[in-house]
Amino acid sequence: MSDPVNVTELGSSEFKEFLDSFDHVFSDCDGVIWIEDALPGSGEFFKKMKGHGKTVHYVSNNSLRTKQNYVEIFKAAGIDDGYENLTIPSTAIAEYLKSVNFDKKVYCITCPETFKVLQSNGFKCVQGPDFGSDFYQEYAQYLDDDPEVGAVVCDCDFNVNLIKMHKAIMYLRRPDVLFITGATDRYALVKPGCLALGTGPFTDIIIEESKRVPISMGKPGKTFGEFAMSRAGVTNPSRVLFIGDTIATDVGLGKNTGFKTLLVLNNATKEDMMAHKTLKPDYFADSLESIVPLL
Repeated sequence: MSDPVNVTELGSSEFKEFLDSFDHVFSDCDGVIWIEDALPGSGEFFKKMKGHGKTVHYVSNNSLRTKQNYVEIFKAAGIDDGYENLTIPSTAIAEYLKSVNFDKKVYCITCPETFKVLQSNGFKCVQGPDFGSDFYQEYAQYLDDDPEVGAVVCDCDFNVNLIKMHKAIMYLRRPDVLFITGATDRYALVKPGCLALGTGPFTDIIIEESKRVPISMGKPGKTFGEFAMSRAGVTNPSRVLFIGDTIATDVGLGKNTGFKTLLVLNNATKEDMMAHKTLKPDYFADSLESIVPLL
């Protein structure tokens, strides 16, 4: 495993070789293009990449935002076509269910937007309950199997609870029930420099207890990376540069799918990057802004 290369320290001929090594740019959003607000230089970076003949697409694990919110925050970053070129788990999950002609109920442990996206695509969705119990024997009233449930979807439910997990595990005992995951991030960026525990560990519990391997429609799943490629009309993963700010999800997706990887150090240090035992990006830089002068 070679050490990552600092893009901003490349000479002009080396930087040209770097640019010539890919045709498509796929980029994460949260932590790369914006944190609370748009990060300086991010919009300019993608404009210049297009000027060099690269196609630009965006791949995020964040299904929480509404379409309008995405449009507004892309626009604030100086990106006019961001939402049209964005792949997120909710749309990937809906397209997968369509591809297998799914016609049963979907049990959703998801954020409200993923629930809405699945419903808007014609799927009958059920969820909840959103409250727990003070006494475990009261769980029994919620644990009657429903044979009409044919899929369990987990995608970033910040109101997850024990009863929801029990129900998911119960449905997944039937081998014909599909198990699909979206975002499985262990941590969520809540403000600059502050990571809070995400919903991924709860999905891990469902995986462990159900003894099922989910279809991963979120980073770092290879299936999600291939779905993003398909949406972008890309056939050769080795000609894609994937940009992210997290090692596990972003570099992980790149390595799983066969992309080249660039880590921006907005939320990780060089020491964090070098200390990771199994994953290292091909390239790194302090931020997108730091690369703009070279373009």
